[in-house]
Amino acid sequence: MRRGFVLLRTLALFGGASLALGTGARAGARTPAPSALTATDSQEIALGAALARQFDSTRGIRPTPESDRIQAYLQGIADSLGRFTKRKLPWTIHFDPHPGIKSGFALPGGHIVIWGGILSYMGTEDEAAAVIAHEIEHIDNGQVSRRIDSLVTTEHRDVTNASQWRWGEFGASYGQVLEYRCDSLGAELVVKAGYSPYAYKTMMETFIALGKVHAPNATPAREFTDRVAQIERQIAEMHWDALTKTRPLRLPGTGG
Repeated sequence: MRRGFVLLRTLALFGGASLALGTGARAGARTPAPSALTATDSQEIALGAALARQFDSTRGIRPTPESDRIQAYLQGIADSLGRFTKRKLPWTIHFDPHPGIKSGFALPGGHIVIWGGILSYMGTEDEAAAVIAHEIEHIDNGQVSRRIDSLVTTEHRDVTNASQWRWGEFGASYGQVLEYRCDSLGAELVVKAGYSPYAYKTMMETFIALGKVHAPNATPAREFTDRVAQIERQIAEMHWDALTKTRPLRLPGTGG
């Protein structure tokens, strides 16, 4: 599994590390992200679309009627979140049904991959929105664009030549500060879209609880406990305490 949400891409959910950010760091994160230095929006969208096709090809993904319905459902969630983003991109979900990868990641231009394994950890649509919002923020906050800039600068890439790029280059972690930032900004996004910010807390607590099943005496990973603490602070400081109502997860084929 790569970086990924909203997933400690190496463990399970929201990418990253063990540095908790308070509201002061979160507030600073809302400063406008610098625009891409080397790619226009249209170039970034085209590059992301090409990398999504590359992803499907290398992963051997063949859509089925069921996977298409699941992707459409997740796309509807992304559409609801996309109305509140700074960048007006065609936010596009790509679904890989692999059950063993509990993650997601962001490609350039608004393309977002969600793996099937993470869906089995969800109990509400709000949790799906939390995962998608985290990945949206990697793009909306300028992190993906800056990764493009870095590769253009250091490796002399051409943003119009997709053959020079690999989808896996966008699956690596953005580092602890930026991964935590995307949790925080993602929480703001889900609230604007009418979802509960508590979804971030319940997702992390699910991973902690499952970890206890497999290792009862082990200390919960700080990558999860720090994120629980961060969202609890954010809920209190943003006065979101009453935003507890959630929507049922209606994955096609589950009877929901």
